[in-house]
Amino acid sequence: MKLSLLPLVPDLPLPWRAPAALRTEVPRGYGVQEQCLPFTAACALGLLVPAPFDFGLCLPEEVPPEGRAFEAPEVARPPGDRRWFYVVDHPGSRFEGNAFAATPLRFTDAQGLPKELRPRQPGISFMDRPDQAGHFKLHLPWVLKTPEGIDTLFTRPLNRPAPLALLDGLVETDWYAHPVNLVVNRPASGALHVRRGEVIAQLMFIERQMRRCELEVLQGHEPEARQMHEDLRQWFFDHAADRSTYRRQARSRQGRMEAGPALGAEAGEPPPGA
Repeated sequence: MKLSLLPLVPDLPLPWRAPAALRTEVPRGYGVQEQCLPFTAACALGLLVPAPFDFGLCLPEEVPPEGRAFEAPEVARPPGDRRWFYVVDHPGSRFEGNAFAATPLRFTDAQGLPKELRPRQPGISFMDRPDQAGHFKLHLPWVLKTPEGIDTLFTRPLNRPAPLALLDGLVETDWYAHPVNLVVNRPASGALHVRRGEVIAQLMFIERQMRRCELEVLQGHEPEARQMHEDLRQWFFDHAADRSTYRRQARSRQGRMEAGPALGAEAGEPPPGA
């Protein structure tokens, strides 16, 4: 599947294909988590998303020297919470004062005159309802396009530690031509510090026609139920003979961590600048 990504500013840490392993060096021997194919296949789904800039939430005295500190609007501030947000400018990405200056968009108006639109996109923004004061938005300064009928699930990294608790969002990225913002649960207490390039989300791709399904509960006398019982019986025999039988019988290469020198390379590394 081919994906297209358009950065709206230069010098960004961009998404990269999710690796199967969580570690660059995977221990040898049976029983390591990277040997569990369902685990590694999930890890290797889609793309990993890095933070586009440094930011955080902490007490004013804990804001790093390079940070620009600001309070959330009162409507978006839980009562009694003394913590401030901060962001760190990154001029190379045209990110200053909590805003990206996106590449100008040139067009011709109805009179045939050349025009230029200079969009500015926030880095962090807030909800305007007090019942949503527990959330804030983190804006991604790029646009993703998927093939026709393919949606993108924006979610927290699968099986990986992450600094943010995201709300999941499913976007029709085959036609939606605008940057996506991630909705983040504001930590109830303590300090939050996120570094530019740190993994904060994972993208998974879903065919739109598969969004909804019908569940049929089988009765024991039905032919399909009898076949599934037979498959289950055979599975017990196969697994008793070979505890790695799932890996051997799986139809896909997704998430496989092969033994040998390739194991370390299979774990993957973020691209330079991430």
